[in-house]
Amino acid sequence: MDLAVINARNDLPHIGNDERCKLIVLSKGIVSLTVNGKRKDLKAPSALYLSDRDKVTFSKDRKFQAFMIFFKPSVVNDAFTYERLYSGEFEDTEGTTLFQDYLLIRNFVFDDPFSPKAASFTPETLADMLDITDKLDRELKLSMDGYWSCRSRSYFIELLYKLKYCYANNSTTGESNASFISRVHEFIFSHISEKITLERLTSEFNVNRNALNRIFRAETGLTCIDYINYQRMSLARLWLSDTGIPVSEIARRLGFEDPNYFSKAFRKATGRSPTQYRTDSPDE
Repeated sequence: MDLAVINARNDLPHIGNDERCKLIVLSKGIVSLTVNGKRKDLKAPSALYLSDRDKVTFSKDRKFQAFMIFFKPSVVNDAFTYERLYSGEFEDTEGTTLFQDYLLIRNFVFDDPFSPKAASFTPETLADMLDITDKLDRELKLSMDGYWSCRSRSYFIELLYKLKYCYANNSTTGESNASFISRVHEFIFSHISEKITLERLTSEFNVNRNALNRIFRAETGLTCIDYINYQRMSLARLWLSDTGIPVSEIARRLGFEDPNYFSKAFRKATGRSPTQYRTDSPDE
């Protein structure tokens, strides 16, 4: 399987690998790198997205800890060969399942305002990233059952999906609605396998339920609970179309104790049962 995890300390082994993309998540310290001739100082907690073509060097006089994930884009979707990715053909697939997958890896292939090469996030998100990566690493090393390959892919997709949406709140004078939504979003993703109620969120963020829903409607067009369901169903779609893990496992990992209730919620959101969605999802 074209997917591997390395835990790194004060070093970035195989950083020059020109066959695989690299995800570097810095958990402690600072690392100074030069990427394609441009200097980047990465401060924990943050992530760096590197393609097979990026030329990278780094300073070894810094103390840091990180994990590195090496992968070929085809791990996310078989259609994602390097030739096709660099041709730009997937830019025109918006509105398709394929485009959802493409957005997960676009940061690695391109460097523009829509896909920055680096992202920062909160310590809570880092803890979630580390937990997912530990599970991914364990699946890859132990191959515990017949689903190990699909499950490894599902953890990697989950990691990319969460990184796509989470970023650090750097506001120091007052908090915009968008910034507040980002903090709530990070909390939701960190606890997505648990029961998340309005009462829990209002207590966590010291806001009443009416204000919470008003902010969410203004920023997303959805109530808070509808927003949580939307994110859960979006991740479910990715797992159903790109992996073969059981529907019951998807339900559990998205906070549904009853797989039948998950199936009803998924059908309400998509018009199809999870099994139908998986069967109907095109390869490309």
